[in-house]
Amino acid sequence: MKERIKNIYKKIIKYPVTIWMLVSIIALAAVYVSYAAYNGTADVKRVVSTQATSVTVFSSNYLELYSNTEMAVKNLRTTTEGNFIVSITVCNYDQMDFNSYAKSQIDYEFKAELVKQDNNNYVPVTSVQKNGSDAKTFYVQKIMDDNQTSIGDQYTLNGNGGTFSYTFSNESLTGVNSYKDSFDICFDAAEVARDVPELFIRVTATPTEESRQLNSGISTLASIISISQGRSVETGWHGSLQETGNEEYDGYNLIIEGSGAGTIDILWDNTKFTMNPAFITLYGNTGKGILSLERDDDEREGWKIRTLEVNSMEDNRYVVQFYKKTNSATGAGNILCNHYVATVVEATEPEP
Repeated sequence: MKERIKNIYKKIIKYPVTIWMLVSIIALAAVYVSYAAYNGTADVKRVVSTQATSVTVFSSNYLELYSNTEMAVKNLRTTTEGNFIVSITVCNYDQMDFNSYAKSQIDYEFKAELVKQDNNNYVPVTSVQKNGSDAKTFYVQKIMDDNQTSIGDQYTLNGNGGTFSYTFSNESLTGVNSYKDSFDICFDAAEVARDVPELFIRVTATPTEESRQLNSGISTLASIISISQGRSVETGWHGSLQETGNEEYDGYNLIIEGSGAGTIDILWDNTKFTMNPAFITLYGNTGKGILSLERDDDEREGWKIRTLEVNSMEDNRYVVQFYKKTNSATGAGNILCNHYVATVVEATEPEP
Protein backbone atom coordinates (compact mmCIF):
# COMPACT_ATOMS: atom_id res chain seq x y z
CA MET A 1 0.00 0.00 0.00
CA LYS A 2 2.81 2.37 0.94
CA GLU A 3 4.58 1.49 -2.31
CA ARG A 4 1.45 2.29 -4.36
CA ILE A 5 1.09 5.69 -2.70
CA LYS A 6 4.76 6.37 -3.40
CA ASN A 7 4.28 5.58 -7.11
CA ILE A 8 1.27 7.90 -7.33
CA TYR A 9 3.22 10.67 -5.65
CA LYS A 10 6.13 10.22 -8.11
CA LYS A 11 3.73 10.51 -11.07
CA ILE A 12 2.21 13.71 -9.68
CA ILE A 13 5.70 15.20 -9.32
CA LYS A 14 6.68 14.05 -12.82
CA TYR A 15 3.49 15.13 -14.64
CA PRO A 16 2.00 17.95 -12.51
CA VAL A 17 0.31 19.90 -15.32
CA THR A 18 -1.36 16.85 -16.86
CA ILE A 19 -2.63 15.61 -13.50
CA TRP A 20 -4.15 18.95 -12.50
CA MET A 21 -5.81 19.37 -15.90
CA LEU A 22 -7.52 16.01 -15.44
CA VAL A 23 -8.64 16.97 -11.94
CA SER A 24 -10.09 20.28 -13.23
CA ILE A 25 -11.99 18.56 -16.05
CA ILE A 26 -13.50 16.03 -13.62
CA ALA A 27 -14.51 18.83 -11.22
CA LEU A 28 -16.15 20.89 -13.95
CA ALA A 29 -18.01 17.85 -15.24
CA ALA A 30 -19.32 17.17 -11.74
CA VAL A 31 -20.56 20.76 -11.42
CA TYR A 32 -22.29 20.60 -14.83
CA VAL A 33 -23.98 17.29 -14.02
CA SER A 34 -25.19 18.65 -10.68
CA TYR A 35 -26.54 21.83 -12.32
CA ALA A 36 -28.26 19.88 -15.07
CA ALA A 37 -29.81 17.55 -12.52
CA TYR A 38 -31.10 20.58 -10.58
CA ASN A 39 -32.79 21.94 -13.70
CA GLY A 40 -34.06 18.51 -14.73
CA THR A 41 -32.25 18.66 -18.05
CA ALA A 42 -28.79 18.99 -19.56
CA ASP A 43 -29.99 22.08 -21.46
CA VAL A 44 -30.24 25.11 -19.20
CA LYS A 45 -33.65 26.77 -19.67
CA ARG A 46 -34.97 29.98 -18.21
CA VAL A 47 -37.20 29.22 -15.25
CA VAL A 48 -39.96 31.73 -14.60
CA SER A 49 -39.87 32.96 -11.05
CA THR A 50 -43.15 33.09 -9.11
CA GLN A 51 -41.94 35.92 -6.92
CA ALA A 52 -40.58 39.42 -7.51
CA THR A 53 -36.96 39.28 -8.63
CA SER A 54 -36.27 42.75 -10.06
CA VAL A 55 -36.55 46.31 -8.82
CA THR A 56 -36.13 49.69 -10.46
CA VAL A 57 -33.70 51.85 -8.49
CA PHE A 58 -34.52 54.99 -10.51
CA SER A 59 -38.21 55.72 -10.10
CA SER A 60 -40.88 58.36 -9.57
CA ASN A 61 -44.40 58.81 -8.24
CA TYR A 62 -45.66 60.18 -11.59
CA LEU A 63 -43.00 59.41 -14.19
CA GLU A 64 -42.78 56.01 -15.85
CA LEU A 65 -40.05 54.12 -17.68
CA TYR A 66 -39.63 55.48 -21.19
CA SER A 67 -37.87 53.72 -24.07
CA ASN A 68 -38.22 56.29 -26.88
CA THR A 69 -41.60 54.93 -27.94
CA GLU A 70 -44.94 55.89 -26.38
CA MET A 71 -44.81 58.22 -23.38
CA ALA A 72 -47.22 57.80 -20.45
CA VAL A 73 -50.00 60.42 -20.19
CA LYS A 74 -51.32 61.39 -16.74
CA ASN A 75 -54.65 63.22 -16.83
CA LEU A 76 -55.16 64.48 -13.28
CA ARG A 77 -58.47 65.76 -11.94
CA THR A 78 -59.28 68.27 -9.23
CA THR A 79 -62.37 69.89 -7.75
CA THR A 80 -60.50 72.98 -6.51
CA GLU A 81 -60.05 76.30 -8.27
CA GLY A 82 -56.91 78.35 -8.78
CA ASN A 83 -53.37 77.43 -9.78
CA PHE A 84 -52.57 73.76 -9.25
CA ILE A 85 -49.21 72.29 -8.23
CA VAL A 86 -48.12 68.70 -8.86
CA SER A 87 -45.13 67.47 -6.86
CA ILE A 88 -43.01 64.99 -8.79
CA THR A 89 -40.44 62.84 -7.05
CA VAL A 90 -37.29 61.29 -8.51
CA CYS A 91 -35.96 58.47 -6.32
CA ASN A 92 -32.98 56.12 -6.17
CA TYR A 93 -35.17 53.24 -4.97
CA ASP A 94 -38.09 51.18 -6.24
CA GLN A 95 -41.49 52.76 -5.53
CA MET A 96 -42.65 49.52 -3.94
CA ASP A 97 -39.54 48.91 -1.84
CA PHE A 98 -37.97 51.85 0.01
CA ASN A 99 -34.97 49.70 0.99
CA SER A 100 -34.05 48.73 -2.57
CA TYR A 101 -31.80 51.76 -3.08
CA ALA A 102 -29.12 52.19 -5.72
CA LYS A 103 -25.59 51.19 -4.75
CA SER A 104 -23.98 54.11 -6.57
CA GLN A 105 -24.79 57.78 -7.07
CA ILE A 106 -27.23 58.51 -9.89
CA ASP A 107 -26.56 61.67 -11.91
CA TYR A 108 -29.45 62.83 -14.05
CA GLU A 109 -31.09 65.67 -15.96
CA PHE A 110 -34.63 66.86 -15.13
CA LYS A 111 -36.62 68.71 -17.80
CA ALA A 112 -40.10 70.25 -17.81
CA GLU A 113 -41.61 71.51 -21.06
CA LEU A 114 -44.99 73.03 -21.93
CA VAL A 115 -46.61 71.12 -24.82
CA LYS A 116 -49.95 70.84 -26.61
CA GLN A 117 -51.71 67.98 -28.36
CA ASP A 118 -51.53 67.81 -32.15
CA ASN A 119 -53.63 64.83 -33.26
CA ASN A 120 -51.91 61.89 -31.52
CA ASN A 121 -48.68 63.78 -30.88
CA TYR A 122 -47.57 66.22 -28.20
CA VAL A 123 -45.55 69.13 -29.58
CA PRO A 124 -43.83 72.12 -27.97
CA VAL A 125 -45.93 75.28 -27.75
CA THR A 126 -44.76 78.47 -29.43
CA SER A 127 -47.09 80.92 -27.69
CA VAL A 128 -49.42 81.08 -24.68
CA GLN A 129 -52.43 83.40 -24.51
CA LYS A 130 -52.27 85.78 -21.54
CA ASN A 131 -54.84 86.24 -18.76
CA GLY A 132 -55.66 89.82 -19.73
CA SER A 133 -52.35 91.65 -19.43
CA ASP A 134 -50.78 89.00 -17.19
CA ALA A 135 -48.82 85.99 -18.38
CA LYS A 136 -50.27 82.64 -17.40
CA THR A 137 -48.62 80.83 -14.53
CA PHE A 138 -46.72 77.76 -15.64
CA TYR A 139 -43.45 76.99 -13.88
CA VAL A 140 -41.14 74.31 -12.48
CA GLN A 141 -39.34 74.54 -9.14
CA LYS A 142 -37.08 72.20 -7.19
CA ILE A 143 -38.26 71.80 -3.58
CA MET A 144 -36.29 68.82 -2.20
CA ASP A 145 -32.73 67.57 -2.60
CA ASP A 146 -31.63 64.17 -1.22
CA ASN A 147 -34.55 64.10 1.27
CA GLN A 148 -33.80 67.64 2.48
CA THR A 149 -36.22 70.52 1.87
CA SER A 150 -34.51 72.89 -0.54
CA ILE A 151 -36.75 75.55 -2.08
CA GLY A 152 -35.17 76.77 -5.30
CA ASP A 153 -36.10 79.40 -7.86
CA GLN A 154 -39.24 79.19 -9.99
CA TYR A 155 -38.44 78.81 -13.69
CA THR A 156 -41.24 79.95 -15.98
CA LEU A 157 -42.64 77.76 -18.75
CA ASN A 158 -45.07 80.39 -20.09
CA GLY A 159 -42.85 81.90 -22.76
CA ASN A 160 -41.55 84.87 -20.78
CA GLY A 161 -37.98 85.26 -21.88
CA GLY A 162 -38.74 83.28 -25.02
CA THR A 163 -38.70 79.81 -23.45
CA PHE A 164 -41.38 77.22 -22.70
CA SER A 165 -39.07 74.70 -21.00
CA TYR A 166 -36.44 74.46 -18.31
CA THR A 167 -33.74 71.87 -17.66
CA PHE A 168 -32.00 71.12 -14.35
CA SER A 169 -28.77 69.81 -15.84
CA ASN A 170 -26.67 68.57 -12.92
CA GLU A 171 -28.99 66.74 -10.55
CA SER A 172 -27.89 63.73 -8.50
CA LEU A 173 -29.13 61.20 -5.96
CA THR A 174 -26.58 59.97 -3.45
CA GLY A 175 -26.10 56.20 -3.37
CA VAL A 176 -25.84 53.66 -0.51
CA ASN A 177 -29.12 54.82 1.06
CA SER A 178 -32.67 55.78 0.05
CA TYR A 179 -32.90 59.31 -1.34
CA LYS A 180 -35.36 61.37 -3.34
CA ASP A 181 -35.49 64.75 -5.04
CA SER A 182 -38.77 66.56 -5.58
CA PHE A 183 -39.91 69.13 -8.16
CA ASP A 184 -43.12 71.14 -8.36
CA ILE A 185 -44.79 71.88 -11.68
CA CYS A 186 -47.52 74.53 -11.64
CA PHE A 187 -50.57 74.81 -13.91
CA ASP A 188 -52.37 78.12 -14.42
CA ALA A 189 -55.86 78.51 -12.92
CA ALA A 190 -57.38 79.07 -16.38
CA GLU A 191 -56.05 75.69 -17.50
CA VAL A 192 -57.33 74.00 -14.33
CA ALA A 193 -60.83 75.39 -14.98
CA ARG A 194 -61.09 73.67 -18.36
CA ASP A 195 -63.26 70.60 -18.84
CA VAL A 196 -60.73 69.26 -21.37
CA PRO A 197 -56.99 70.08 -21.04
CA GLU A 198 -55.40 72.31 -23.67
CA LEU A 199 -51.83 72.57 -22.34
CA PHE A 200 -49.70 69.81 -20.86
CA ILE A 201 -46.33 69.66 -19.14
CA ARG A 202 -43.95 67.00 -20.43
CA VAL A 203 -41.50 65.91 -17.75
CA THR A 204 -38.40 63.74 -18.22
CA ALA A 205 -35.66 62.53 -15.87
CA THR A 206 -32.70 61.16 -17.82
CA PRO A 207 -29.79 59.39 -16.06
CA THR A 208 -26.28 59.85 -17.44
CA GLU A 209 -24.64 57.03 -19.35
CA GLU A 210 -22.12 56.52 -16.53
CA SER A 211 -24.93 56.17 -13.98
CA ARG A 212 -26.67 53.61 -16.21
CA GLN A 213 -23.49 51.54 -16.26
CA LEU A 214 -22.98 51.75 -12.50
CA ASN A 215 -26.64 50.98 -11.68
CA SER A 216 -27.91 48.19 -13.87
CA GLY A 217 -31.44 48.45 -15.22
CA ILE A 218 -32.07 52.18 -14.78
CA SER A 219 -33.55 54.12 -17.69
CA THR A 220 -35.18 57.43 -18.59
CA LEU A 221 -38.40 58.31 -16.75
CA ALA A 222 -41.06 60.42 -18.43
CA SER A 223 -44.74 61.41 -18.46
CA ILE A 224 -47.00 64.00 -20.04
CA ILE A 225 -49.14 65.57 -17.30
CA SER A 226 -52.35 67.59 -17.43
CA ILE A 227 -54.80 68.89 -14.85
CA SER A 228 -58.45 69.90 -15.16
CA GLN A 229 -61.61 70.12 -13.12
CA GLY A 230 -63.15 67.78 -15.66
CA ARG A 231 -66.77 68.76 -15.04
CA SER A 232 -67.86 66.71 -18.04
CA VAL A 233 -66.02 63.64 -16.80
CA GLU A 234 -68.06 61.30 -14.62
CA THR A 235 -66.28 60.32 -11.43
CA GLY A 236 -65.48 56.71 -10.77
CA TRP A 237 -62.69 54.17 -10.37
CA HIS A 238 -61.85 50.97 -12.23
CA GLY A 239 -59.06 48.42 -12.49
CA SER A 240 -57.59 46.39 -15.35
CA LEU A 241 -54.64 44.09 -15.94
CA GLN A 242 -51.70 45.52 -17.84
CA GLU A 243 -50.69 42.07 -19.20
CA THR A 244 -52.79 39.57 -21.12
CA GLY A 245 -52.30 35.83 -21.60
CA ASN A 246 -49.57 33.81 -19.87
CA GLU A 247 -46.39 34.37 -21.90
CA GLU A 248 -44.08 33.40 -19.03
CA TYR A 249 -44.82 36.47 -16.92
CA ASP A 250 -43.49 36.45 -13.37
CA GLY A 251 -46.78 38.02 -12.40
CA TYR A 252 -49.36 40.62 -13.35
CA ASN A 253 -49.81 44.35 -12.81
CA LEU A 254 -53.29 45.51 -11.81
CA ILE A 255 -53.72 49.18 -12.78
CA ILE A 256 -56.31 51.00 -10.65
CA GLU A 257 -57.20 54.56 -11.69
CA GLY A 258 -60.05 57.02 -11.66
CA SER A 259 -61.41 60.22 -10.20
CA GLY A 260 -63.43 61.04 -7.12
CA ALA A 261 -63.25 59.54 -3.64
CA GLY A 262 -64.52 56.26 -2.25
CA THR A 263 -63.52 52.61 -1.91
CA ILE A 264 -62.86 49.83 -4.40
CA ASP A 265 -62.35 46.10 -3.87
CA ILE A 266 -59.33 44.13 -5.08
CA LEU A 267 -60.08 40.40 -5.47
CA TRP A 268 -57.83 37.49 -6.47
CA ASP A 269 -57.64 33.69 -6.51
CA ASN A 270 -55.36 33.03 -3.56
CA THR A 271 -54.57 29.50 -4.76
CA LYS A 272 -52.86 30.98 -7.82
CA PHE A 273 -51.59 34.43 -6.84
CA THR A 274 -50.21 36.43 -3.94
CA MET A 275 -50.34 40.22 -3.60
CA ASN A 276 -47.01 42.06 -3.52
CA PRO A 277 -46.04 42.39 0.19
CA ALA A 278 -44.40 45.75 -0.53
CA PHE A 279 -47.75 47.19 -1.68
CA ILE A 280 -49.38 45.91 1.52
CA THR A 281 -46.62 47.49 3.63
CA LEU A 282 -46.85 50.82 1.81
CA TYR A 283 -50.66 51.18 1.86
CA GLY A 284 -51.74 48.87 4.73
CA ASN A 285 -52.10 49.52 8.44
CA THR A 286 -48.37 50.01 8.98
CA GLY A 287 -48.13 52.43 6.04
CA LYS A 288 -50.64 54.94 4.67
CA GLY A 289 -53.55 53.02 6.20
CA ILE A 290 -55.78 53.00 3.10
CA LEU A 291 -55.66 49.25 2.37
CA SER A 292 -57.83 46.95 4.49
CA LEU A 293 -56.85 43.65 6.04
CA GLU A 294 -57.21 40.54 3.89
CA ARG A 295 -60.52 38.69 4.13
CA ASP A 296 -62.23 35.71 2.47
CA ASP A 297 -64.51 36.18 -0.53
CA ASP A 298 -67.88 34.66 0.40
CA GLU A 299 -68.81 34.17 -3.27
CA ARG A 300 -65.64 32.41 -4.49
CA GLU A 301 -63.84 29.58 -2.73
CA GLY A 302 -60.12 30.18 -2.26
CA TRP A 303 -60.39 33.88 -3.15
CA LYS A 304 -59.28 36.87 -1.04
CA ILE A 305 -60.38 40.51 -0.91
CA ARG A 306 -58.76 43.76 0.21
CA THR A 307 -60.51 47.13 0.02
CA LEU A 308 -58.57 50.22 -1.09
CA GLU A 309 -59.63 53.74 -0.07
CA VAL A 310 -59.18 56.01 -3.08
CA ASN A 311 -59.17 59.78 -3.51
CA SER A 312 -57.98 61.34 -6.76
CA MET A 313 -57.13 64.55 -4.91
CA GLU A 314 -54.27 62.59 -3.33
CA ASP A 315 -53.49 59.96 -5.99
CA ASN A 316 -55.39 58.98 -9.12
CA ARG A 317 -53.47 55.82 -10.02
CA TYR A 318 -52.21 52.72 -8.23
CA VAL A 319 -50.29 49.72 -9.54
CA VAL A 320 -50.66 46.41 -7.65
CA GLN A 321 -48.37 43.49 -8.48
CA PHE A 322 -49.60 39.92 -8.16
CA TYR A 323 -47.05 37.08 -8.25
CA LYS A 324 -47.77 33.57 -9.42
CA LYS A 325 -47.89 30.64 -7.03
CA THR A 326 -47.85 28.28 -10.04
CA ASN A 327 -46.28 28.95 -13.42
CA SER A 328 -49.46 27.99 -15.27
CA ALA A 329 -51.58 30.65 -13.56
CA THR A 330 -53.08 33.35 -15.80
CA GLY A 331 -54.34 36.72 -14.63
CA ALA A 332 -57.51 36.96 -16.72
CA GLY A 333 -60.49 35.98 -14.58
CA ASN A 334 -58.31 35.35 -11.52
CA ILE A 335 -57.52 38.97 -10.55
CA LEU A 336 -60.41 41.44 -10.36
CA CYS A 337 -61.07 44.99 -9.26
CA ASN A 338 -64.66 46.13 -8.80
CA HIS A 339 -67.39 47.23 -6.38
CA TYR A 340 -66.47 50.92 -6.44
CA VAL A 341 -68.46 52.83 -3.82
CA ALA A 342 -68.26 56.62 -3.89
CA THR A 343 -67.92 58.54 -0.67
CA VAL A 344 -71.14 60.44 0.02
CA VAL A 345 -70.84 63.70 1.92
CA GLU A 346 -74.09 64.40 3.74
CA ALA A 347 -75.40 67.96 3.67
CA THR A 348 -75.70 69.64 7.04
CA GLU A 349 -78.49 71.98 8.08
CA PRO A 350 -77.35 75.59 8.31
CA GLU A 351 -77.30 77.02 11.79
CA PRO A 352 -80.17 79.42 12.53
